[in-house]
Amino acid sequence: MDLTCLNYRAENFGEHSFTSPLHPDPGHTSADPEPFTPELVENCAEDRSTDEYRFLCPHAGQFMCKLTNLVFEMEGKGEVLYRIVSWDSSQLDELGQKEPAGPLYNIDCPEGSIRHVHLPHCETRKDKVKLTVAHVHSGNVETIQPLTVTNTHVIIHIQSLSCFCLTLRRNSSPIRAQVLLFYKKDTEHRKSKLHIHLLPANVSVKEVQNQHKSYTYIETTSNCDLIPGKKYRLCYKTTDGDCAPKPEGVKFHRDYGPNFHPTFEVLLNIEASEVTLILLDKKGKEVWTPPVVLLTGTGADPLKMEIIGADFVDQHRETLIRRFSSVMEVADCLKCKNMITDEMYSNIQTKSTPQDKMRELYTCLNSEGRAVKQEFYDFLERNQSVLVDDLMSVSGQA
Repeated sequence: MDLTCLNYRAENFGEHSFTSPLHPDPGHTSADPEPFTPELVENCAEDRSTDEYRFLCPHAGQFMCKLTNLVFEMEGKGEVLYRIVSWDSSQLDELGQKEPAGPLYNIDCPEGSIRHVHLPHCETRKDKVKLTVAHVHSGNVETIQPLTVTNTHVIIHIQSLSCFCLTLRRNSSPIRAQVLLFYKKDTEHRKSKLHIHLLPANVSVKEVQNQHKSYTYIETTSNCDLIPGKKYRLCYKTTDGDCAPKPEGVKFHRDYGPNFHPTFEVLLNIEASEVTLILLDKKGKEVWTPPVVLLTGTGADPLKMEIIGADFVDQHRETLIRRFSSVMEVADCLKCKNMITDEMYSNIQTKSTPQDKMRELYTCLNSEGRAVKQEFYDFLERNQSVLVDDLMSVSGQA
């Protein structure tokens, strides 16, 4: 079957990594950060339409969020709350000739234990791009010069927390980009939709998923180099019928949300089980070619297991209080991982019956959040699998 061109274009440049210490910081360490999966706090207190991430830092060190690639250098233990927010027009006007080069992160740490923040960037040429950081506070925008720019991150010293975003002067240099695929069947019209998103590499996949929850995210090789402002065209073929082409090219933009509209939409026969995609620049050169995309597959949700575990603990509260007796074993586990305080542990220990201990444990779980509930669920799966299976079957989750 012939390739059908939809449209999409890019000048192909090899990636030029860069490491540029701008303002050396003797206190900064180069150790690899410890990865973590944050807790998802749905509907944050300040903006009910926005999800918020929560990280309970157990000790001093460097920690990288698996969902956003943000790195926090911590001087000690503490709670870090962060979310991605939108610019307003007046704040963007204050940037002048500069434009956002990354998401706008709202970061808070009540204990004040963050020393440095590493903001992920997607630039490939240090000689063409001079990255700075916009600090948005109380409606004003100030520019922060980085301590260091590495191949992947811009490192800044933290004095006061609020909103931070990478900025740069508008240019036509290539950036590291990603191609994200979302798929949905329309059984009523016997068609399937495949949405193709062209986005900078420092956009969180989870943030895009949040905007397209009715679609299935399809994981594939997504990395490529694209040039903002240049046009690209998409070619595709399937094993189940022809697809209509779109003649025009589509410009690639630095899109940091909040809506993340698809760059291309491909309508397929509902019977189509796979599709071959090719991204071309205006000269017809391939800039992205993944393996054959299987439309029956499903992509992984980075927080799926955590959500299931925390919801299970909430849903079966009454039954677990009545049937689960090894409360101190769970308390020991949580205390060893610094997920509950000594005072919480003592409060559980002083209760006279297993049921009262469980009620006190739930008080701790509710105050410490979904990550701690997930740890309790993991303990149940390891040590009380029969009980978990029984409750799953009763609720229809098995």
